[in-house]
Amino acid sequence: MNWTDFCDLILDNLTDDLLTKQYQRLKQSNPSIPNTTGHCYVASETAFHLLGGKKEGWTPQYIKHLGCPHWFLKHTSGVILDLTNSQFKTSVDYDKARGTGFLTKQPSKRAKTLIARISGSKEWAKIKGKAHVKKNRP
Repeated sequence: MNWTDFCDLILDNLTDDLLTKQYQRLKQSNPSIPNTTGHCYVASETAFHLLGGKKEGWTPQYIKHLGCPHWFLKHTSGVILDLTNSQFKTSVDYDKARGTGFLTKQPSKRAKTLIARISGSKEWAKIKGKAHVKKNRP
């Protein structure tokens, strides 16, 4: 799998309608903040389900960074997949995070929307087509 293409596909499909009301208001009042701000949960949840979840060795991780909640994934190999770390000017101390579950067992409404956008794209078909050829981690 080409991890850059996979990450870009998720990031390119993040839109303000996928944000919680709190982050929608924040972005309206601060239009210059990074596009990834407020998307960590839905991006991580979407990646988790597209990558096969716990069965494939992924665990959701939660940490407070700069006083705000932040979500990302960790693989059993130790690899960190943090799709939205570009929202921060400082590094996240991933060692202080805790493994946890998402708020719902099945994809949330926001994740379903993002998964539908991605799974219907030509880019996803290309990525999935290559996934069986080379199965490496980011």
